[in-house]
Amino acid sequence: KRKLRELAKQLETLADPTHDHKFAALNKLLDGWVRSGFNVVVFCKYIDTAKYVGEKLQESLKISKLNVQVVTSEDHDEVRRDRIDAMESSDKRILVCTDCLSEGINLHNLFTAVVHYDLPWNPNRLEQREGRVDRFGQVSPTVKATLLYSSDNPIDGIVLDVILRKVREIRRATGVNVPLPENSESVIDTITKALLLNPNRKI
Repeated sequence: KRKLRELAKQLETLADPTHDHKFAALNKLLDGWVRSGFNVVVFCKYIDTAKYVGEKLQESLKISKLNVQVVTSEDHDEVRRDRIDAMESSDKRILVCTDCLSEGINLHNLFTAVVHYDLPWNPNRLEQREGRVDRFGQVSPTVKATLLYSSDNPIDGIVLDVILRKVREIRRATGVNVPLPENSESVIDTITKALLLNPNRKI
């Protein structure tokens, strides 16, 4: 029990933005974007991550009248839409969400930027996320999109290198999108082999 309590304390310190370098990078990015007039959608892969990011942004961003909302698949469709629609009254907006909003809903009327906080396994998911904001009817002359990843995280490196970059190269060369199912055994196999054969790889 003592060891578990010590471990729990160590884990709690990781939630501190001073130790969470990925969140610190997001916080700095959003502070600049919002102050420059962009309203941002932050996509996370997991519900707990979205809740964590939303909570920490509300605490750390010192921007007057900033409206930060979190929407996940735990919310019913009507609740999601109502929460998003209610943000229209705010001039400064950040929506933190999971991939429940990557399809079936348009966000271009309220948002002008997208951040991929987590790398999706499926490269087509990137396009789906960005397509919620960067689409026909968007009136902003500039739409921003960025993807956060860690250069010293082997999983991020493998996903970015083996899956995302190569699929995009195929699309550029052939004009054809290559779909990758989220639970593809070949994807998991590729990642496992890359880790086992070269655990110290760098991108």
